[in-house]
Amino acid sequence: MTTQFYCTRADIEAIWPPADVVASVDDDGSGTLSATESSYIDRAIERAANFINARLEMRYRLSDLAANTWCRDANAAIAAYWLSTRRGAAAPAQLQQQYDAYVAELVAIVAGSIKLPQQAESFDGMPGVSNYAIRLDEPWRKAQVVDEASI
Repeated sequence: MTTQFYCTRADIEAIWPPADVVASVDDDGSGTLSATESSYIDRAIERAANFINARLEMRYRLSDLAANTWCRDANAAIAAYWLSTRRGAAAPAQLQQQYDAYVAELVAIVAGSIKLPQQAESFDGMPGVSNYAIRLDEPWRKAQVVDEASI
């Protein structure tokens, strides 16, 4: 199964200056990114998407979330935060605030106290009841679900 991503590098650069994004992964200090350094950005996006997906997939079909703007913004904010802390330094205040806010919302969404913005839940969380009929004439299948009377 492939990972559902929600943002791009441009989305990260919309909330964090492009020069800071480059500086966060430019390990050789050249000012330009090698393929390896550029892959750090892609990997941060992937890790952030996995972080989001692992929490949302219990209530939402991930393919339904592909165009969700909250998921895009959360993916970008979490990836930017992780890139900014990549070398062990503290994140800039605005990235820390965004990260904390999105993680808190994600926790509330998972707990069911709020819903994912602009998205209907993919799975019905209501409990169901199965009714059974006892069939004594078939010794190998004594209990059988009665679909007409089950919810």
